[in-house]
Amino acid sequence: MEELNEFELMERCGRARAAEMHRMIHQRLALDDSSAQTTFSAIGPPGRVSRKHAAAQFHALLVLKKQSIVNVTQMEPFADIFISRGQDFSRND
Repeated sequence: MEELNEFELMERCGRARAAEMHRMIHQRLALDDSSAQTTFSAIGPPGRVSRKHAAAQFHALLVLKKQSIVNVTQMEPFADIFISRGQDFSRND
């Protein structure tokens, strides 16, 4: 059995969370046209998920943004985050 150091384990978990976030966003945007968007609060409604889970979801969203899978926009601090398809949205990792 492969033994992972702490960093490798965290990296693997981060990729799994990002893949799950991509799946959830893909489901929300799949039926709409290419200009469709959703919001971060629609994926993890405030008060319905723990702070720890919300932080993990936010990190996964940032990973997807870094990989150009999604585009994100926030109009002002603490406002909702709008999520739309990025140039690599259809990429399957």
